[in-house]
Amino acid sequence: MKKILLYFCCIAFSSFYSQQAGVTAVPVDPIDPTLVIFQYDDAGNQIYRGLNCLTCCVGCRPGQDLAPPLAEQIANYIQTVPVPVKTDLTVIWDLSIRDYIVTIDLLPYNAFKITESVNVKALSNNSYVFRMNHLPYGVYFLKFNLSDGSVYTRSVTKN
Repeated sequence: MKKILLYFCCIAFSSFYSQQAGVTAVPVDPIDPTLVIFQYDDAGNQIYRGLNCLTCCVGCRPGQDLAPPLAEQIANYIQTVPVPVKTDLTVIWDLSIRDYIVTIDLLPYNAFKITESVNVKALSNNSYVFRMNHLPYGVYFLKFNLSDGSVYTRSVTKN
């Protein structure tokens, strides 16, 4: 008898609260700049939370086609040969990215001291040879300082 009475109380309670005024869904204006929107990737991770303003934050919304950083643009136009290097390391870059590279620094992996630095603007050609026969074996970084202030690095092994 107690179970039946409890069952009827639960049904009466739930039907009473379901008839109360609740939140109703209102159609959303897609151009409303005060609307906060959420976007998720395929795995369910939130990738954007912010205002639905197309003009207030250029480039802050995912999915917009923005130009990649300069370091990513020039990465395919630079060659370092031979790797691993024994005596001379030749760095070759395409002429189309010559104006973007300011300097090239050669530094050891485990030190902060720059072994050699080259000003690309002063060179007349699109390559430079680093003499590495006097350097010890190990890993070295080529640090490309770019015109927009960013840095592109490439690692080189000396045998």
